[in-house]
Amino acid sequence: MENRHMIISIGRECGSGGHEIGEKLAKHYGITLYDRNLIEKLAEETNQNPEKLAQLEERVTGRILPPQKNGFASEVGTMMSKLSQSDRLYLEEKGLILKLAQEESFVIIGRAANAILADNPDTLRLYVYASEEFKLPRVKEFYHLDTDNAARKKMEQVDKARRAYFNFYSDTVWGSSDAHDFMISSSVFGIDETVEIIINLAERRFGKK
Repeated sequence: MENRHMIISIGRECGSGGHEIGEKLAKHYGITLYDRNLIEKLAEETNQNPEKLAQLEERVTGRILPPQKNGFASEVGTMMSKLSQSDRLYLEEKGLILKLAQEESFVIIGRAANAILADNPDTLRLYVYASEEFKLPRVKEFYHLDTDNAARKKMEQVDKARRAYFNFYSDTVWGSSDAHDFMISSSVFGIDETVEIIINLAERRFGKK
């Protein structure tokens, strides 16, 4: 086990604290956290504009029909010449994630990594969810919103986009048990205890404390 990489992939509901949990895990293990900085790394490696790439990330764009489960996988064989910008970005990010998985240990947030790394034995795939009561104040603070209703709309908007992205580029369903190895409520355990539980899971899975 010592020569294996350890990858912790975290899917998350908006406001559940997935990024904060990822930060604490990365700090605990002394490994890189990939979240919004993944797009910067991709832009650097492909000589593209990171701001333009960020506008496309975790979105399904250029589609006439609503995103469907496994929609991209069912089309990619015959539609390579008609790929949308988000399709191309997905393929580039997927390639980068798979490359990184061969080179290092890391924590990664979102980016359909739970699906991309489904067959990687060095990956622990997690999903973090929480109660609305827990999420509302976090969303209001992060997005600088004044009311609960505004925060609810933002959560719905963000989670709808994440769900559409994951479901379209994956053959599993966002937030479902078959897309993840372990699902945990950060509102039940709190951020720090959630981190401790995941560390215990990683110890059992990888032999790393």
